[in-house]
Parts: sequence; structure tokens; C-alpha cells
Amino acid sequence: MAAKICVVAAVMTVFGAVVAAVSFAATQAILSTEDAGVSLDHPGAPRLVVASALLAPVAALVGAALGTLIRHGAGAVVGSVLILLLLPLVLGEDRHWSAVLAHAMPYVAWMRLGDSPYDPGAVPYPWTTGGAWTVYALWALAAAAVAVTTVHRRDQ
Repeated sequence: MAAKICVVAAVMTVFGAVVAAVSFAATQAILSTEDAGVSLDHPGAPRLVVASALLAPVAALVGAALGTLIRHGAGAVVGSVLILLLLPLVLGEDRHWSAVLAHAMPYVAWMRLGDSPYDPGAVPYPWTTGGAWTVYALWALAAAAVAVTTVHRRDQ
């Protein structure tokens, strides 16, 4: 299972990088026709492209972990959508406990990394880009650990 996790992470990282690069290039080509495009050396642009590229392996690893826990393909897909996409929509920034939970979600971390002109005074409980990168790393590591441990304990 550890080898499968490594392959999934590597393939999805390459896939995420290709999709992020093509998306950035296509978006900037469209925006440049309206004189609104930016180059890759624009402040915040590389961070957004890298964050977008790394969102794919994080989501894939979470899906793999849920697949090993649930052992049903459709259930893993539904669980991944619920955890990665719908749960962050329920959480908000207005209360401390809700903001802490929201900040621990990969989608919200991606949103934070995509904010170029970030105003910490705009939200009651602001956080840092370092915290967002940490969320990415912890979700990926935790998902890999859950997948490997679950299969190791269950399928001996």
C-alpha cells in the first residue's frame, strides 16, 4: 500500500502541475486580451500555481485513505466530496471554533494561498500562508498514514 500511495502521489503531482500550468497559461491568455493578464513573476502567481498543482495529490491521497477505510469506491468518492468540498462550505470565519476547523481544510488552505492582496483585518480570525502549506502537508501525511495503517492491520 505504501508503494501505491507513492505512485498516486507522484502521478497526481505531475497531473496537478500540468493542469495548473495549462490553466494559468490559458487564463492569462484570455485576460491579456482585456489588458488584465499577469505574468508568472507577478507577486503571488507562483504560489497560486504551486498550491493548485499540489491540491490534486492531497485530494487523491484523501480519497485513497477513505477508500481503504470504507472499502467501497462510490462511498470513497462521496466521502471525499463531502470532506473536501462540502464541509468547508459549512464552516465559516465568524466564530473561533468554526474558523479553526475551516483553516484545517485543504480547500480553505488553497483559497488562502490564492489570495494575493490578503488583508488580515478583513476576517476576525486570520491565518498565514505558512499555516496553509502546513495544512496541505498534514492532510497528505495523515491520509497516507491512514491508508497504509488500515490496509496493514485489516488485510494481513
